[in-house]
Amino acid sequence: MAAWSTSARCAMVDTRWSKTMRDAWGHRARTLLVVLAVALGLTGAGAVLDAWALVRTATQESYAASRPVAATLKITPLDDALLARVKQLPGIAAVRARRTVVATLLAGGERKTAILHAVDDVNRPDIGRLRDTEGPWPPADGEITIERSSLGYAGAKVGQDAKFTVAGNPPAALKVGGLVRDVSVAPGWMDHLVYGYVSPSAFSRLGVSPAFDELQFTVTDPQPTQQAVRQLAWQVKALAEADGRQVGRIDVPVPGRHLHAAQMESLMLVQGAFGVLTLLVCGCLIVNLISAMLASQRRELGIMKAIGASERQIAVQVLALAAGLGVLAASVAVPAAAWLGRRYGSFQGDMLNFPVEPYAIPGWTLLLQAAVGIGLPVLAAAWPVVKACRQPVAEALHDTGLPAGTAGNRMRHWLQRLPLARPQLLSLHNAFRQRMRCWLSLLALAVAGAVLVGAGNLRLAVAQSVDLLFAGQRYDMMLRVAAPLPARTLEARVAGETGAAAAEAWARASAGLALSDGTLGKAFDLLAVPVNSRMLAPAMRSGAWLRDDAPDGAVVGSGMLKDNPDLQVGQALPLTVDGKPLPLRIAGIVDSGPESVVYMSQAAFAAWRGVDQANLLLVRARERGDAGQQALLRSVRTSLESRGMVVSGGKLLSDARQSIEDHLQMVVSFLGLMGWVMMVVGGMGLASTMSVAVLERQREIGVLRAIGASARSILGMVQLEGLVMALLGWLLALPLSVPVSVALGEAFSRVMFTVPTSLMPEPASALRWLAAVIVVSVVACAWPARQAMRMPVVRALQYE
Repeated sequence: MAAWSTSARCAMVDTRWSKTMRDAWGHRARTLLVVLAVALGLTGAGAVLDAWALVRTATQESYAASRPVAATLKITPLDDALLARVKQLPGIAAVRARRTVVATLLAGGERKTAILHAVDDVNRPDIGRLRDTEGPWPPADGEITIERSSLGYAGAKVGQDAKFTVAGNPPAALKVGGLVRDVSVAPGWMDHLVYGYVSPSAFSRLGVSPAFDELQFTVTDPQPTQQAVRQLAWQVKALAEADGRQVGRIDVPVPGRHLHAAQMESLMLVQGAFGVLTLLVCGCLIVNLISAMLASQRRELGIMKAIGASERQIAVQVLALAAGLGVLAASVAVPAAAWLGRRYGSFQGDMLNFPVEPYAIPGWTLLLQAAVGIGLPVLAAAWPVVKACRQPVAEALHDTGLPAGTAGNRMRHWLQRLPLARPQLLSLHNAFRQRMRCWLSLLALAVAGAVLVGAGNLRLAVAQSVDLLFAGQRYDMMLRVAAPLPARTLEARVAGETGAAAAEAWARASAGLALSDGTLGKAFDLLAVPVNSRMLAPAMRSGAWLRDDAPDGAVVGSGMLKDNPDLQVGQALPLTVDGKPLPLRIAGIVDSGPESVVYMSQAAFAAWRGVDQANLLLVRARERGDAGQQALLRSVRTSLESRGMVVSGGKLLSDARQSIEDHLQMVVSFLGLMGWVMMVVGGMGLASTMSVAVLERQREIGVLRAIGASARSILGMVQLEGLVMALLGWLLALPLSVPVSVALGEAFSRVMFTVPTSLMPEPASALRWLAAVIVVSVVACAWPARQAMRMPVVRALQYE
């Protein structure tokens, strides 16, 4: 008897699992949809995770391996004796000398700004380490090694000569000897700069002194604070000044933080949000499909429970099937995500100037993706499984497949009042017959639409912020002169240029905010501008613009608030310029994007300094095209230099704008892509819903065909039902896009710069989503409609 019981149990177990496999094969269209949905969502989310982990590993290891400089001080004169004394200070790990020269690269008839560096020992492994060298290293006399990301922008080629000029000196040719990667700088093509590395003697060829004038050091503390590094820098400053040396600008970046860390954090935050939402939509789709499968098997489940199957056995059977589908999806998605993640990580690495090729995707990301791929179908199936297992046997055996209750009757009575033909009324009623399935399908479409519209809102907000940032700048080009001159003298030199509409001269100085411990904060630009400037009409965020009767007034750019969030209108602003205190008071705050800048009255600055001189020349062009403005820039530069005024650099405003937009490219360009991925998943959800709806109504369709309904009428009914669902999903997406837009805008503003928050869906995005959802509806209903049209009447009437 015991042996028979054991055999019976084994047979029952085999029968249950055989049934599970038959169910999966019998509903292979739904099974395939579940696998595809999970695979698609997991591929998108997994690719984001893989790229994030890969870039994070490359960033940490590459940046840390470069032994980034903790602080840079401008000191003259600088010699080995001072370097040795600084090296003995407690907390200092390594010290080196450097010279940086701003030059102009003459290539193809254009002038491009070049930053040339020379250090006392380029091969030192303990500070500012360079990597991926190609060609002779260190650069020989008369040669230049170009940073890899600058080569394309420079228009130069390895092995050929490039002409450089510095401060009006005659051009000198330097041979491009090779390439190098410097992970401490942003990509040259993004900043519109050419970074180069030369020997000190090469500066002599360019007509400038080869003497080093920058002291850089690293610290022994592996995780120092920025303030701790500042205090060390001030000790070095005091040591140098005690020897009678001049100390100028002091730059202390955030320790261990790459220059473009904010862009990366913003991008990863947005990507992570999209990945989670994609998985949420996939979860809705799985709930829908599993619910439909269990709904079609209610009688079978009732019979199984009647002959002794427990709720636990049935639940394990269905959840095991869900887990198996997850395994199939994960086996496809994890390798696909790794492939996409590596390529997307390489793209991000290029944007951050980091190589990612030498690094492997961390194993924990692959394990996490596999766990999510298997666990998501199980979790999504848990609720419909529990609901189906708890249904009483009698109710399951007498189930008709139609919803009961007054809510369905109320919906039917309400729909019957519409002035539509009966086939259309039947389509509308069928759309709401299974309310839970309807709501899950609508939720999937609404979330996808909200993400797509929210992405459009953020894209528009970023574009508006950039437009607003540059709308108040009424000039087309800016030139820097090496030696300050009277403002009127500079402006008069442009008056004769035929292409110039107006000119205005400003003074610019490097300033720092005096902190309570006696050190200075991060260096920024102080711009002394005319109170009634013709070249600047900034958008005030709070307070008021500069006034002649308030000489101590200052207007702070919004970029200053990132490092000094406590700054407010009316507050004292103790600045230090050229080592001398400049006490000001905040009169207003303007939008300046990510740039840290402070404006003050030109007259007040001249009175404080004791001389009215300017070193910036702003010119408004008559031509609106870049070609005409480039020609005017060359003409003005030539005119100034012919009169003995050394021009150290010049740049079009359009180039500055393009540089900022390039910095935002990673974040903004990704938004639309993820929105469309969400739409594909939502379309799959609609397709699955319509497929199940047609399958459940085979007998109903057979009756309609038997009484004379044409295939065209059946097609129209199915398409109308899908279109109603799609349009309702579109309508729900519009209000849901508001919190999505707010969340994306807040996240972007926190790590990049402030963008306006839109509480209204962007019209173009809403219309694109409407067009897309109609196309999705037609495509999603095509296969179910085709099946409905081709279904024989006899087979439809025999369907159980």
